[in-house]
Amino acid sequence: MIQADELYRLQEIDLNVQQRHKRLEEITAQLADNKALTEARDQVTKNHETLTPLQQKARKLEQEIQSNTAKLRETDENLYSGRVRNPKELQDMQNEIVSLKKRNQELEDTLLETMMAVDTAEADLKASTAALETIRAQFELANKSLIDEQKRLKAEGSALLKNREQLLPTIDANTLKVYNNLRPRKNNQPVSVLVNQSCSVCRVQQDLHVIQAVRKGESLTYCSSCGRIIIYRTG
Repeated sequence: MIQADELYRLQEIDLNVQQRHKRLEEITAQLADNKALTEARDQVTKNHETLTPLQQKARKLEQEIQSNTAKLRETDENLYSGRVRNPKELQDMQNEIVSLKKRNQELEDTLLETMMAVDTAEADLKASTAALETIRAQFELANKSLIDEQKRLKAEGSALLKNREQLLPTIDANTLKVYNNLRPRKNNQPVSVLVNQSCSVCRVQQDLHVIQAVRKGESLTYCSSCGRIIIYRTG
């Protein structure tokens, strides 16, 4: 016996899922078509891309300054420790101290400029983020009905898919295979119902042997015109 009711319920679920998916795509396209929101997002991204390398540069400069300062302290201690007596070594240490101090001054000047640039970039990012939030709030308010519908359709779609998962094990594997193979070729409607001796989809009246086979429901029977699985439902 074919499971007429289960097969018909499966098709109803799939058609409902498809319908909601199509509407969700339309809503997504409508919500995405907002120039002001897109430009605001792009500006935040651009400001992030400006700020990040400046922060990295500042950290690198700070690390180099710390390293040079430690080396400067160590060299200075060695110079005045009295452990080194060789005039050339003493002169080399003095030269190194001068060089390290000069380098640190250059690094500190660059760090100051970089930190000023970081402050500016952070302010720009903060402003663009605030602007984005304002535009998003205005957008959500203006499109509340669409967003509410989107949430509802997603919830309904999830519930339908759960029902589908529960229904699948009740359908014979071979029947399910035929159903899945027919779906793309029959506009996602591979099942029709015998109504007044006719196919409910193409409306063509069926031959007597088809009608009898459908009513018996012992095996899959196909519409003599459109080739869909034709079933008989009592309910």
